[in-house]
Formats: sequence, structure tokens, C-alpha cells
Amino acid sequence: MAKLRGVRRVLLNPLVIITVLVLLMSAGWMAYTGRMGSFAQARPGANLLPALFPAIVGPPATPGPSPSAGSSLASSGGWTAAHSGDAETSLGLVAGQMGGQALKLDITQYTTGDVTLTSPRVDVATGKTYFFKAFVTTDADFRLLVRKHHKDGSSSLEQLRNPLERPGTSAFTVSDAFNSGESVTAVEYIFRLYSTGTISVEGTYLEPADDVQVPPAATAGPNLIPNPGFAGTQPGQPAFWSPYSSGTATVESGRGEDSGGSFLWTRIGNYQNGEAKWQYQPVPAAPDRYFRFGAAYKSDREVDVVAEFELAGGGRRFQNLETVPPAGEWTTITKAFQVPDGATTAMVTLISHGNGTTGVRDYSLTDTTKPGPLRWNRPMVSLTFDDGWQSVHDRALPLLDKHGFRSTQYVNPSSIETPNFLTAAEIQQMHQAGHEIGAHSYQHVDLTSVGRDRLDDELRRSEESLAAAGLPTDDLAPPYGRSDAQVDWYANKYFRLVRGTDDGINTRQNLDLRDLKVLYITDQTTPDTLKEALAETSRSNGWLILVYHQVAAPDSSGTVKNTIAADRSTITSDVLATHLQLIDESGIQVQPVAQAFEQLQGP
Repeated sequence: MAKLRGVRRVLLNPLVIITVLVLLMSAGWMAYTGRMGSFAQARPGANLLPALFPAIVGPPATPGPSPSAGSSLASSGGWTAAHSGDAETSLGLVAGQMGGQALKLDITQYTTGDVTLTSPRVDVATGKTYFFKAFVTTDADFRLLVRKHHKDGSSSLEQLRNPLERPGTSAFTVSDAFNSGESVTAVEYIFRLYSTGTISVEGTYLEPADDVQVPPAATAGPNLIPNPGFAGTQPGQPAFWSPYSSGTATVESGRGEDSGGSFLWTRIGNYQNGEAKWQYQPVPAAPDRYFRFGAAYKSDREVDVVAEFELAGGGRRFQNLETVPPAGEWTTITKAFQVPDGATTAMVTLISHGNGTTGVRDYSLTDTTKPGPLRWNRPMVSLTFDDGWQSVHDRALPLLDKHGFRSTQYVNPSSIETPNFLTAAEIQQMHQAGHEIGAHSYQHVDLTSVGRDRLDDELRRSEESLAAAGLPTDDLAPPYGRSDAQVDWYANKYFRLVRGTDDGINTRQNLDLRDLKVLYITDQTTPDTLKEALAETSRSNGWLILVYHQVAAPDSSGTVKNTIAADRSTITSDVLATHLQLIDESGIQVQPVAQAFEQLQGP
């Protein structure tokens, strides 16, 4: 009788009931996800981009030798391909992955410069919010940019904050959301590539949209860069600025003028090693201050964006903020950074390594430090496990218990009571032991790739299913770590915290509740990598969030076996044991995500 009562309790658990319903409706659900209507697309009649039509392909113009030289190669539906350096390309329509056609750019030869695929120019109304999205398949790295045309006749080209994607054979989305304000009258979207390879773009749309969370405007403040307009009485020598080079190469530097005003240029030839840049008089800085850097550049090779800090005890510390690709026209970039311990000054420069010409202008450095304490009063670590794998209960849970650590388990209600995944009873057991049960959407789908109705449904059902099982949560980890301005808007209806996949340590200054930074653990993550992250977490009183997936049993060689994961996210129980021991030895407190956030906000 007791056994029957136990079975009855399991069967009446809301998570199990929902799982049974999902299994009964699986055929219909698969039919739904296979329809075109399940993919993200514009509302009927709202897409401002024209449809694609067969490409008009002609011979490319002779590639220009300088970063400003460009040549149109082909066009299709108003989309155009061009390159600024030495490259050979072709453009045409191919079968897409979403049931329609895709525009495919093939770069068959590449030496220098950038290759661009540009959308048609689209007029936008004043003071409205717009959302752009495209599905992309590529085997090459690229950047997404937007060119904004302004009421005064000027235009600006901005590199957007889209995370670098792993090249592969599956389509993924890139997107942008903006408000036109009083200035923007039209936009174009640009895919910038800088190697051989292909990129296919399909399902593109730009529409007015109210259900997007537009990134907040940059904090206003004085520009701390000395002489940002490059004024000076000496030709080629602006006040407070000087050229710098090291290594073995022929380096020339100077100041130029064009329709946009003054700029500084550096030309490198006969390069063997070293670097070249323009640098300015460093600005005073203090540990934990938070800065926003901006600049425009044009280059026929990659450029490193590097923050340099002078330390109170002597010496310098360098931090590579980003490596930006070749750019055939002036491109605006922005990066944020936090001043490290011991620093007394800060300077951010664009550094060239190798033959080529680079121009820079429009430097800005703004202090965006939040009011109040510069840092939290303690460091924190959160251990998170995605997907609700059975192996976490069987192999990770005993190791966590050994150290008294409590984790956050991000689960998909639809997978519970299915092979390889947790049961409802096990989830309840973990919850009662102090582990947080977080949301991972209802089904494990890329939330950026589905239509808004299903997006809302995935998030709502995930929240409701957990709440119905007595597991309410304000904590979401989007599957694959993929989110965008529209996912953020819908997630905000149901959740307070959203965990991302951007590498980094959360601090009081960089904390973004919609995109918590993480250290993503794979079978390539070394103990030294974790040690360094823990040490930096301790130094900065930061919050380190570790992301784990399956935990497999090692075989005799210590390698992973019995895993169904397609990526490298599965680790062995021995590796996890080593990680937990390092965390224990660090002395940093371990708390689930929601509890860690609340404690860090307190006194």
C-alpha cells in the first residue's frame, strides 16, 4: 500500500502530469515545430525589407589598395556585396533551411580588407522602435553592423554587440533593436567577413515592434580623452598624442583630414614583429571604476583594442578588450571595462600587428561607474547545471553534498521523466535539500529562432509548470545561452534574472540582470583556468557563475564515456571533483544563483 501511495504521489506531481501530456501530444507538437509559422518572422505585412530575387552577378571591380577603396560585386533584392581589399567573391540564391531561399555569399579568395554583404536602405519613422532579425549559416567569422542615416545628411556605421557564433551547418539568428529617436531616418544592415568561406542569409526582416527591450542609451558624461579632435600646432603632431612602435618593421604615422574631420593614421611595412599605434596621455583612474570606451577605425587588417593600466607599485597591466576585423570604411566600436586593482591610470588604444594601414578617430572615454559602493562586500560562486540530466543527480549530487554546496539546476519541464533526464521525485528531493530549480524554457529550443507566440508560450509554460510543482523561480537560463532584445522583453514578463553565456566575472559595476556572465565549462577547461577565475573573483569581490552539463563516469583512461551530448560540455565526475575541491580551497562562499544575487545586494 505504501508503495502504491508513493507511485500515486509521483503520478500526481504537476511536472509528471505535464510530461505525460507532452508525450501524448508529441506528434502534433512536432508537426507544429516543423511548420514555417514556428520560425521567427515579421508580422503579416510588417516587413520593411524587400523579398529576395535572383542575383545579378558581374565581374568584380579591381580591388583597391587602401581601406577606403570598395567595389560592388553583385546584388540581389537590393542586397549588395563588396570588398575593400584583395578578395574574390560570388553572390547568388540557394535553397535555405527554412523552406525558402537564402542569399549566399561565397568568398573564394581572400588576402586583405573586408568583404561585406549589405541590406537595402530602409526608411524609418521618427521616434519608433524597430527590430531586425536574420537567420545565418556560415563557416566563417563575421560581424553584424548597422549604418544609420541621420536627418542632417550624415551617416554612422556601428559594430553591434552580437556574440561571435561558432561556424557550422545549422542556421542561427542575429538581431538588433533600436529606437529611431529624432535623428535616424534610415538604416542598412551589414555582414562583414574577413576570410575565405561562405555565409547564407535568409528569413531577414525589419519591422516596427513594441515587444523588444531596446538597450539603454549610453551614460552621458565628459570625454576624458585629452584633445580628442587631434588639434595641434605641429603638422602631424596633435597635442597630448604621440605615435608609438616597437619591434622590427617600417612604420609611418601622421594626421589626415577628410569630410569627417581629422584622423590619425599608421602604416606598417616589412613587418617581422612588434606593434604600432597612436597613444595619448593616460587619464587618472582608480580600482573598480567602470569606463566606456568608443572610437572609429578603418583598417585593411585586424586591430587589437587594448586597455593599458599603470600600476601604483610600478609596471603595467594590459587587457585585450577585443580584436576587431578589417574595416573598409569608418566603423564605430564601443567597449566597457573595469579598472583592476592597483591601477592609477588608464589608456585604451587600437594596436596594429602586421603590414597594412589603420586610421583612428572619434576617441572617447567616459566614466560610467554606478553610484554607491564600488564593489560588493564579498566574493561569491554559483554552480549551475543545465538541462536536468540524470547524471547530475547520480554523479554530481554526491560530490556537491560532500562539500555542502548547493547548486542551481536549470530544467526543461518537458524532459522530466524521460530517458537520461531527472524524474519529478529527484527534482523535489534536490529542491528540499536546498538546490535551486531554475527555468530553462519549457522545451529545449533556441528562443531567438521561434515566433513570438511560441516564445511567450515557452517562457510562460516553463514558469507555470515549475510554480505548479511548488518550485517557483525568478531565474531563467535560455537554452544554448541564446537571447536577444525580443527574448529579453518576454522573459521580463516572467523572470527577474537571465543567465547568459558571455565569459566573465560579474561585478557590482558590470552586473546585467538580463545577461549574467559565466564561465562555461567544457572538457577543455583546465584546473588552472578555474584557479585563475577564482583568484580574480576573490580579488574583485566578484560573482563567478560556473555552467556545467552532463557528468559522465570516466573509463580506465580517464576520458568521458556513455554521453549523448554532441558538443564538448560533458565532463567526468573526477574532473568535477577536482573543480569542487578547488572552489572549497578558495574559501569563497557558494550559493545558488537567486540566493547569491540577493545576498550580494544586501549590506
